[in-house]
Formats: sequence, structure tokens, C-alpha cells
Amino acid sequence: MISKRFPVLVQFEFHPGSTDAAAMAEYLHMVINDDAAVPGLRIPTRFTPDDYSFMPPEPRLSEEADRVLVVLLVDDQLVTNARKGRSGGITWGDYAVKLRQLCDESPNHRFLPVSLSTFAWPFDTRLNDLSFLRAFDEPDEEQRKKLVARRMLHLLIRRLRPHTADEDASPVTIFLSHAKIDIGKQSGVVNSLLDYFKANQPERTWFDSGDIASGSQFAKAIEKGVTDSALLAVATDAYSSRSWCRKEILLAKHYQRPFVIVDALQEREIRRFPYAGNAPVFRWRDDPRDVVDSLLREILRHTYAEEILRQRARPEDDILPSGPELVTVVHRDKAKPVLYPDPPLGMEELAVLSFTGVTVETPLERYAKAHDLRAQQILVALSISESEDLPRFGLRKPHLEDMLIEISRYLLVAGVRLAFGGHLGSVGYTVRLADLLYDPIIEQLRREPAHGSALPAELVSYLAWPFANTTAEVARLGALVEVRRCTRPAGLDETVDAAFVETPSTDIPIDSVMHRFAWARGLTIMRQRQTKEVAARVIIGGRLGPSGDGYRGRMPGVLEEALLAIRAERPIYLVGAFGGCARLVFDVLVGDPRPELRWDYHNCAPYSEELRTLYKQRGETWDEYDAIADELKAHGIVGLKNGLTEDQNRELAMTRSAERIVELVLHGIQQCNYPAAAGIAE
Repeated sequence: MISKRFPVLVQFEFHPGSTDAAAMAEYLHMVINDDAAVPGLRIPTRFTPDDYSFMPPEPRLSEEADRVLVVLLVDDQLVTNARKGRSGGITWGDYAVKLRQLCDESPNHRFLPVSLSTFAWPFDTRLNDLSFLRAFDEPDEEQRKKLVARRMLHLLIRRLRPHTADEDASPVTIFLSHAKIDIGKQSGVVNSLLDYFKANQPERTWFDSGDIASGSQFAKAIEKGVTDSALLAVATDAYSSRSWCRKEILLAKHYQRPFVIVDALQEREIRRFPYAGNAPVFRWRDDPRDVVDSLLREILRHTYAEEILRQRARPEDDILPSGPELVTVVHRDKAKPVLYPDPPLGMEELAVLSFTGVTVETPLERYAKAHDLRAQQILVALSISESEDLPRFGLRKPHLEDMLIEISRYLLVAGVRLAFGGHLGSVGYTVRLADLLYDPIIEQLRREPAHGSALPAELVSYLAWPFANTTAEVARLGALVEVRRCTRPAGLDETVDAAFVETPSTDIPIDSVMHRFAWARGLTIMRQRQTKEVAARVIIGGRLGPSGDGYRGRMPGVLEEALLAIRAERPIYLVGAFGGCARLVFDVLVGDPRPELRWDYHNCAPYSEELRTLYKQRGETWDEYDAIADELKAHGIVGLKNGLTEDQNRELAMTRSAERIVELVLHGIQQCNYPAAAGIAE
């Protein structure tokens, strides 16, 4: 079973009313999650829970991870509200002090206060003994963000690799690998890096290969320097011609040390050292800070990958935190499989490695083999949209979107076909899911069809009337997407309204009760059809009410999809950690009342009263919200019909681990038996 806890998590704490602090938190989240230069780095994060009251929440450390780094972002907004709080409750000052105390209770946690403004210290006199990171000293906004990110990376690495003697010691020794001849040459790359280290690493937390004394046992000195280091190789015109430099690269790979290469070529290399690859390469841009930041991110990726691989490894596995290559595999025990991070290598590289006789696999490759449901052609619907209460759970839109992609990726590699109902615009989830089908991991793990057969559609897009679409939008989805257009509702045509053409070229505005009725009926028909044709439904988030962008249908779309699935006894999987309708439905199923299932919560939607009247006039079923609440409560968790126990459903409703979510979903699917009409081909 997948571990239920993350190795490490970052909590970004700030006043919800501060746009500057929120922007800093979003940037820091991106650094450890969406950096294209460091694929595979996914460090979970949480933001300060926000119930829109601007009052401090209950201080706590996330229980999702073994280690927590709390980053307190203090700006003028937090300072001016330091003494404010709920009546009889804690203030923002109390909140920060309590978080610090919780961190101090365990060596696994760490509290990092950051001053974003001149007046951020002293934010609270009880924190005066702490040294705040003075981000405001950096006048350039971009460099200010990078300064905070640098310190965050340092502490994350230290969380994963604690230092017994000094908690604030440098997380790793940097081994600067370069050709001595380049000192003072090559546009000063080596000198620039050395000057930076001398100014910013005064405790000698770097090691210069050029310092090794003449006549010493060079190999031993190199070995000692590399085994406890991260290698920064400066690839100049002369680098590959130096045997010492080549030795340093080979030792780094032998001892599985993280390294990056700085491309500082000026003219040419006669011959690039063949093993100076399989690592991140960065072009020298005259700024040593960017180079060191890139190295720190690679160190964190390498260290986090080791932790994740240990959680997933079998007893007989060898763990390799970087992609395998001949030089890192050829000497290994052929009886021990090598487990390395996703994404998998391409077939051409695997063909070369096969000559070593060593089996190399990624977690997703193993996952695909263990959960091969391709022959069953299972069609699973995804219900997802951003929920208004997402910030209450300490999350933001990027968290939800990342989860959609991760869950979809796991289902696809298991051979599950996905169904989704939404518009085909460039900013919608349909397009994102279509793009995912060409993700390198998905393509690598996709099994070839029988000779002469076409690949089946891996995404079925349900398009409700009256969504407008163009031929180009459909074509843009690609050959692996099947679009199922839903019919125009009976009784709604041009005789009722000139806009009600069979194939609208533009979306019909909701500027009358009849237009709202048309949307509501069209969306319900689409959802009814989808419910009949899928084997199961996974629900994440989902808009709760009419505020903001609201909803076009009879009720919030994800709520209607959940209700239809439960009534049709289709298995339904509620991922409740992201709030929204998924959490609402789960709460009501277990007997916790929710105010969102009341008419007075929804009757502010456009033309609500008139819509209810029109439904009754036209003989269409109108479900009152209190009746829906009673119906869900009567069903209870057993009404989910999803093959999971009550404890497993409760875990599914709380966990944020994509792997654990899909593990539970697939376990439930495999416990259920479906007729062919329920989304499985005979």
C-alpha cells in the first residue's frame, strides 16, 4: 500500500488580505512544484486557511507529512492586524507564536519567518529571539523571491537530510568541478562562481577541485570531496580534455550524487566526455546565483526522489534517484531490479540498457503492470471544478488542477478511459485532459494495439447542448479523443426562441428565464447520458453555489452528477480534501448538515424563482434542496456502491495523495461487477 504521509510539506502562512504575501507564496509553491527545469519535483504545500473573515484560523501543523516547514510571510498587512482576532479567540500574533511553538516541539519541523517589509520585525515581541529572513533588503522583486526560495530550498533539504551537529549548516557541500586552466579565462565563469562562494559561503561549504595540492593522492582527495557533495561541473572548451574532470564526473555518478552542468562553451569541444550527460544543463548567463539555485533544486529533487522511492521500493530493489544509464547500471547485481524516478526512459535507451541484464523500472511502470485494466475498456467519469471553499482547506486553484492531472495520469496508465463533460475552449479542463494523452509518461506506457487496429479513444468528451463549438476546436483535441454530442432537449427549438438552433455557433447568454431553462435542461440531459454510459465517477471539488461565476444548470453541476450517479447506483468516489461538492456530499452522507443544501442559499442565482415555476409548468422534475439533503442522508456511505469500506471512503474523502486516491479508486472498481452497458466493452 502507498504510504499515507508525504516525506515533507511546506505551510505558507500569511494574512489572507495580503496580495503581496499571497503572490510570494504562489511563487514559492511553483518553485517546488512546476519548475520545468526540475521535472518530477512535487513537494506538497498548504496555504493559510481562509474563510473570508480575515480572522486567524486554528493554528496547527499539517498531519499529512512526517516533516513540516512553516514559512511565515510577514508584511505590513500582518503587522497591522497582529492584535486582531475573533472575539474571545486568538490574534494573528498568537497564531504565529503558536505555529512557532508547534515547530519547536519536534526536530522534524522548522519555522522560517520572512520579513517582506521594513516594519515586519518586530511583528510580535514573543518572536524577537528569532532571526527573520530580511527579504525586503533586496530591492529587485524577482531577486527578492529568489532569495526566499533559496532559503526555503536549503531548509527543505535539511529536513530530509538532517545535520546532527548544526541545524543551520549548509545542506550540502558544493564540489566545484572545473579545469584549472579556465581560472581567469572563459569569460570569468569559474572566477565568478568562486567569488560568489567566498562571499556567500564563508564557512567553507564548498570545495574547489583546483585546490587539491600538487603531488597528493588525487583520486582519494576527489573521492572524499565527491561522496558528500553535490557536483557543479563547469563545462568549458577544455573541461572534457582533462582526466581529473572526467574522473570527478564518474565518481559523482558512482556515488549517486546530484550534479548539474554549467554550459560555458565559448567556441567548441573536440570531444564531449560521453558520461557528462544525463543531468540538468544550464547555459551560463553571467549570474552565479541562478546556477546555485538550479543546483539546490536538483539536490532537493534528488533527495526527495530517494525518500519517495524508499516508500515504494520492494526489499530486493536497488534505488537510483536519477535516470539510469550504462555507467550507473553496468556494475549492479543483475538479480536486483533498479527503481528510478518517473518519467520512464524512452524505448531506445531501454534497448541499450537491456544488454546489461539489469531490470530498470519506475513506480508508474510497475503501477501500470499491476493495474492493467486496458482489456476491460472501463470508462470512468471525472467531475471537477473549482470550489468557493477551496481556500478554507488551505489550498488554491493550482492544487486542484495538479490533482486533476495526477489522478488522470494514474488512471490512464492503468488502462482506464476517461470521460469528461465540459466546453472545448482553450482554457477548459477538456483541452488539458486531451493534452495529457500526449504526455511523455502516458505515451511511453501506452500499450500498442493489435496489428492493424486503431488505438481506442482514451478520453470521451461529452458536449452538452447548447455549448457552442467549432470544427477546429474538435480537431484540436486529437485522434485519441471521442466527442459525444448530446441532443437538443425536446420542446426547445427555434419556435420557442430563435437562439435555440440545433448547433449553436455562439453560447446562448443567460439573460432570460427561458435561456436559463435551456441550459439547465441541456446540461441535465448530458449528465444523464454520461451516467448511463460510464462505469464509475470520481468527484473532486465542485462549485457549491451561485456566487462568482455561478452555474448555468438546474443546480451546481458536480452536485447533479453525484446525485444522478447515486440514484443510478453507479460507483462514486468522493475526493473531499479539496472541499466543494465532493466534501458537501460526503458530509451529508455521514449525517453532517450543510447550509448549501437549502433553497435560500441558491435562490439568488439568475431567474431562480421563475425557473422553478417554469420547470413545474413544463412537467419537468424539480428537486427541492432539503429533499436532496434528506435523500443523501438516507443513502449514507453505503449508497456510494463503490466497493470500498466505510473507513476506506473516509480516507478517500480526506487524503491529498494522488497515488493513494487512485489506489483506493482502482481497488473499489475491481471489487465491483459491471454490465457491459455501464462503460465496459464485452
